[in-house]
Order: sequence, then C-alpha cells, then structure tokens
Amino acid sequence: MASQFRRLAAILLSTSALALTAPALGQVGATENAPIYLEADQIQDIEGGTGYIARGNVRVRQDPRTLLADEIEYHPDQNRVVARGHVIILGQGPFAQYADEVELDSQLATGVALGFATMLENRGRVAAATAIRRENGSLQLEDAYYTACELCEDGEGAPTWRLRAREVVQDAEEQMIYYRGARLEIGGVPVLYAPVFAHADPSSERRSGFLFPKVGVSSRLGFTYQQPYYWTISPSQDLIIAPRVMGNVNPLIYGEYRKRFWSGFVELEASFTRELDIDSDGELFGEEADRWHVFGGGEWAINPDWRWGFGVQRASDNLHLRRYDFSEEDKDRGAPITPQRRQLVSQLYVDGRTQNSAGLIAFAEFQTLATDADDDIVPTVAPIASYTRVFTAPESWGRIETSIDATSLRRDVGVNYDRATASVDWRTRWTTPGGVLVSPFVYARTDAYRFEDAQAGTSNTVNRALGLAGADVSWPFFRAGDSVDMIVEPVVSLIAASDDEDAARVINEDSLSIDLDESMLFQPVRAPGFDLWEDGQRLSYGVRTTAYWGETGQARLFIGQSNRLDGSPVFNASSGLLADQSDYVVAGSIEIADFDAEVSARIDPDTYASNRLSVELGYTGERLSTAVRYLDISDVNVTQGAQRELAMNFELAIAGNWSAIGRVLRDLDSEVTRRQDFGIRFEDDCAQFDIVYQREILGIRDLGPSESIQFRVTLFTLGSVAPD
Repeated sequence: MASQFRRLAAILLSTSALALTAPALGQVGATENAPIYLEADQIQDIEGGTGYIARGNVRVRQDPRTLLADEIEYHPDQNRVVARGHVIILGQGPFAQYADEVELDSQLATGVALGFATMLENRGRVAAATAIRRENGSLQLEDAYYTACELCEDGEGAPTWRLRAREVVQDAEEQMIYYRGARLEIGGVPVLYAPVFAHADPSSERRSGFLFPKVGVSSRLGFTYQQPYYWTISPSQDLIIAPRVMGNVNPLIYGEYRKRFWSGFVELEASFTRELDIDSDGELFGEEADRWHVFGGGEWAINPDWRWGFGVQRASDNLHLRRYDFSEEDKDRGAPITPQRRQLVSQLYVDGRTQNSAGLIAFAEFQTLATDADDDIVPTVAPIASYTRVFTAPESWGRIETSIDATSLRRDVGVNYDRATASVDWRTRWTTPGGVLVSPFVYARTDAYRFEDAQAGTSNTVNRALGLAGADVSWPFFRAGDSVDMIVEPVVSLIAASDDEDAARVINEDSLSIDLDESMLFQPVRAPGFDLWEDGQRLSYGVRTTAYWGETGQARLFIGQSNRLDGSPVFNASSGLLADQSDYVVAGSIEIADFDAEVSARIDPDTYASNRLSVELGYTGERLSTAVRYLDISDVNVTQGAQRELAMNFELAIAGNWSAIGRVLRDLDSEVTRRQDFGIRFEDDCAQFDIVYQREILGIRDLGPSESIQFRVTLFTLGSVAPD
C-alpha cells in the first residue's frame, strides 16, 4: 500500500494545480515543484492496471491549494483525473469551490464540474449544473445563476433575487462575461428577460456597457425610462450617456464625464432637451426653447499645500432642474464658495492651507433660481481674496492671528462694491489656581471701501479703523454622583468696542442675515462679514449644564443672554439682537436608550414668547424608526418671512422583511402639505425594493401640485434602479 501511495503522489506531483475555476474567480498559482501530500483511507490499483483510486476522506494538498473529495480516480492512459463526492477546492482564491464531481485532464488545464458552486466577492454566489474550463482559462457554465442572497439550507425556497441563464461564458482573454437566455428572477418569478447579455468580468478593470435603467411615473413627465450607457474612454476617464424618454415631453439626453489626472480631477454632468414649458399636470405651453443644465468642477494640486480649481453650475432657466426632476443642489467637489438655497454659483479659485496659514482668491458668478428674482442685481464676485497667518506668542500669551481680506462685487444694475480689510486678533487662555478659566482677547482692524453707482454716475469712499477688547470667564464645577455625573459651567463675557462713525455710509453686503445662537452669543465679532460693526460695551452671560449616566445616557442644557450696555443696534429685527437685551438663547439635548431629542430656541425677554423654536425628536426601536422636527420662526418683530412647519419621517416594520415608510413636510402657516411620501419597503440581506407615492406642492410659479410613483430597486452587488 505504501508503494501505491508513493506512485499516486508522484503522478499528482507532476501536475501544477488542482483547480477548475478561471483566473477571474481568484486563481492563485501554486509554487512550482512544491511537494504534494495525499491522504486517503485507502489507495488501490484499478483492475487491469489502467490507473489508481484513492477512497475515503481524500485530501490532496499542494500549497496554497487543497482538494477534498470522497474519491479520486486517475487514468494515465486516458489523460483523466476524476474527483467525486462532496468535492471542495480550497486555496484557489478567497472562497471555497464546491462540486459533486470534477473531471480534469492530467495537466488539470481543462475539465468539467457537475453541480458546481462557489462564493464571490461582496457576498456573491454562483452555481451551475455544469462548469467547463477551457485551455485558455475561459469558463463556461450551463444552467447557471448568480445571487447575493442567502440560500435556504434545504435548497427548496428561491432566493429574493437571482440572475439565471441557459449559458454563461467567462472569457479570460477579453475579461468579459456573456449570457444566453438570461432572466432576472424576483422571488423565483421571472421579471426581466434578455436573449443575450454581457458585462465586464468583476475582476477586470472598468469596462464599457449598459447600466441599470431608471424608471418612474409622474403627473408632470408621464412614464419615464432612462437607459444609461457607461463608456470607459481610458484608464483615467469615463463617460455616462443616458438618454431619457418621457411620456409627456420630448426626450432628454443626460451625461456625466469624469477624468483623473496625476494631480487632480475634473467632473461634469449635463442635460439637454428642446421643448415648451410644462406644468405639473403635463400640459405644454409657452415657446419652444433649448433647456439644459451643466454642473461640475475640477481641482488640481499646485503643491502639497495649495490647489486651484473651478466649479460650474448653470441652467437654461429657473425651473429646468425642477421640471425634469434634477436636484438644484450640486454635490460638493471642494469649491470654497457655497451657494444659498435656490441659487447656483460658477467659480474659479486658488486656495491653500498650511499648519499656521490659509489663503484664498476666487472669482464667482451667481444665478438665482427663484422665479421672482432679478439676475441683473445679483452680484458677480470679481474677486474675493483673503490670507490669514497665525503666530504663536510667548509662553502663556496665546496666539496672534493676522489677516487681510478683499472683495469686489460687480452688478449690471445697482451699486458696485469694493472693500479691503486688514486685521489683527490676539487671544489667550489662563487658568487660575481655583479653576477659573480666563480668556482675554484684543481685536483691531481697518477697512477701506469704494461704492460706485454707474447708472447715477456717483462714487463714494469710506475708510475706518475699528477695535475691541474683552475677556471670557468661565468656572466649571464637576459633581460625581452614584448614578449621575454633572458638570455646571457659568460663562460671562465682557466686550468694549470702538465707535463706528461711518456706519451709515457703508452698504451692507456681507451681513444681511444673522440668527443668534449659543455659539454666536459669546463671539467678539458677531457679524458674519465685515460691513456691520457692533460698537459700545456689552455683557453676555449664560450657564451650561451637562449630565451623564449609564453607558450612553446624556443630557445638556444651555441658557444665556446678551446685554448692550452702550452703543447702537446694528442688526435687523429678526436677529434677536435688536433690543438692548437680546433674546434668551436656549439649547438642549438628551439621549435616553432609544430616544433622543434636541431643542434650540430664542425667547423674547419681555413677553417670554418664542421668537425661534426648533425641536427634533427621534426614536429608533426594533420595529419603529422615526424622526420629527418642528420649526417655528414667528419673531414678533418680523413682518415677513414668518414660518412654521412640521416634518416627519418613519419606517415601521409590518411583518417579516416588509415595512411601511413615509415622509411628510407640512407648512402650518399656509395649511399646506408641501411634500408627502408614503410607500412599502421590502429589505433583506441582498435586496431592497421601494414603491413610493409622492406628492409635492412647492409653491413655485408654473409648478403646481405634482404626483408621482417611484420604483426604487437595489440588488446588492448587481446594481440599482432609482430616479435621479
């Protein structure tokens, strides 16, 4: 028996691998001339001396591969090696490969497997009645399927989804996978069929091909079908071309382009169609025109600390994005200037940051999407520039920050604006022996302005020097308890600022909106820009309280106020800082088990009425996840812009993998539900299906109530179908 074992081992030693699968399934070559180890309960000659058989717990190992089987049969005269019964191949990649029977040639280069199955990356699973490996490494599967779902142990139930095909060929040379008679099954029911289908091998580099389509139905656009095609132009650039067909309007073409450079990138997206205007009911009106949008940007490194780039956001008209269901907010590509809501910005910039300095120069042009706004009065930034450098002062004397800042605004209609500013800011922090924290600061700056009204033929210049000094003082107290630990921290800030004799001559461009909150209450300079200046003396005070319990329990509360001791009001009525006594600022949060809540408010000091109130409540349990937000902007000093709204979203488990989902946005002042989404969701370990009814009332001209049904399908590892 020992001699038979040695002869069979020698035969196997002459081979280089025990593997069926193609390189794309993770082939790893064995070390040439590595020893082969064979274990079996018994080894015997085949009758007639035509070969050898190893039976019972057979294990053949040649690093890094191992083959397990109930039986291995070798026929040297027929150039055949057969493994039968619970065949498992290990070390041929990250996952084991299984078969009922494997037959290979003696060089193990080609072969056939019956009842073949294996795992793939990202939880993928592939199985086939027959798997055939060719000499060139290509793999052919007969009666095969692919899924990312867990399979039933008894093999009776169908997975949530699987892609089946009569024949699948994995071409090792072209690194492509081809299907014949392909069909997508959901719960065992065929829903899509394609006589032929192909896609890139998952292990290959990016390949061109069709992506999952996007589908939907709406009252405005009708039935919508968009078919993206992915084009790999080169290893560093690609393009998605996605024509969209809609039932109520002309087709639209959409595209995305990306390119990577050794020092940066460029990304662009655009849409184009030619059509009349369309309302929310799908009725056409007005004149036919080109309708388009372009979003994008690019950025390149100048050196490790500095970069330059651009951003582009333009649309043919104010409503193109809304009408064709594109988002009005472009994704963040790192550009420094962020547009406000319903606004687009195109910009060119250079900026940089080091450990102790930061600089920026940018040119920008805005486009408003509001239907009642005039683009002629929206300024062009030409340019904005700033540079800041921080110096460390001697020990215990903190740091000194110096900066220069300049802005130039140009308008077709209105006043042109130029400003240059230089400032110095010093601050430090001291701790007394009693634990009192003292943070003194000094701030000084000079501004130079020039205002020009081209239509009136007038210009005006303003030069001013400003400064302030003050200190923040806080005294935190800590109390450890048996079940609750508490920190109580009173905070006081006293500031004295110089007068601004030229305040009436300065046009306010950069501090139009301000809303007092906890962080702003103690700021030495509370204006978000440079044009407004708080003169005189003011005293701000408050107390922070924080409690901790258990492993995750936490609660926090802050109450504070600011008093103007001297000086003139400069902020508008909605800021909370108009009166000598500011609004009370209240902010708090709490986390208890599955519940969390957060509140922020501004309380009128005379009437104790709420001027601003935001309350957010959240719950995350086993069956229910929900979040509710109430917003009340009803400042008694504000005649316009009062707003009260209620927003809620939820997901409620119904049974098994099914749940109800929804989102509601209610305008309480107008008594109008601006948006409501309700739907059903199925979700398991490999798929998510949403069917959602959506109704929107945006209150935008020519866009009345809009209704749609959205289908959102995500098949993990395979792709998704969803609206833009």
